[in-house]
Amino acid sequence: MANKRTVSNKLLITYLFIFYLWWAIEEICNWQYSSIPLLQESISALVKFATWSIPAYFLIKKYSDRLAIGYSTMFKNHFRFWPYLGLFILMLIYLFATVYFTSGTIRINPSWHPTDLIGSFLIVGITEELVFRGWILNALLPKFKTWVALLIDSILFLVIHFPIWYRTGTFLSNFASGAEFTVIILGILFGLLFIKSKNIFVPIIFHMFWDLILTVFLL
Repeated sequence: MANKRTVSNKLLITYLFIFYLWWAIEEICNWQYSSIPLLQESISALVKFATWSIPAYFLIKKYSDRLAIGYSTMFKNHFRFWPYLGLFILMLIYLFATVYFTSGTIRINPSWHPTDLIGSFLIVGITEELVFRGWILNALLPKFKTWVALLIDSILFLVIHFPIWYRTGTFLSNFASGAEFTVIILGILFGLLFIKSKNIFVPIIFHMFWDLILTVFLL
């Protein structure tokens, strides 16, 4: 791996600069595309998909030979889900325990609306895993030791949450509650799942499941 060609630092830094600048502007401006909730959620989701997933997909395909896990492998590698079942159950227990200790009960969030699933469930897991595990982590792994690449990727994953925390006025409260550690740990976990399975759909499934429980049940 040490002799393998890698994605250039210039390309990675340029990508990260444009990507973070764009998303900070988009989140802070919080553009309203429609007064109809379903249409607003759908357009917002399409904007995120178009500006996150599509560029990441083409970069993964173009630089496949310079990544730790190539394009064909990460989308087609066969995996069995049962080895991950224990982790899936542990995540389920942790999530519902978090919901219970946060709200004192386990019930559907009264402010939850089915349209929330579009942006918080259907799109987030796909877009974020393609960018942060499929592209960024994948490009970092040939350059650094595994734990260093995982840590850098997870910190970058944390930073992308800053604009929405700022816009919603929850930046300080999230840090006070330890949310930053949760995001970093999740980033490392999703990264390990990607490395172990060599299939991007494994972290996507776990990520989508995590977001589904929090969206529907957490107050």
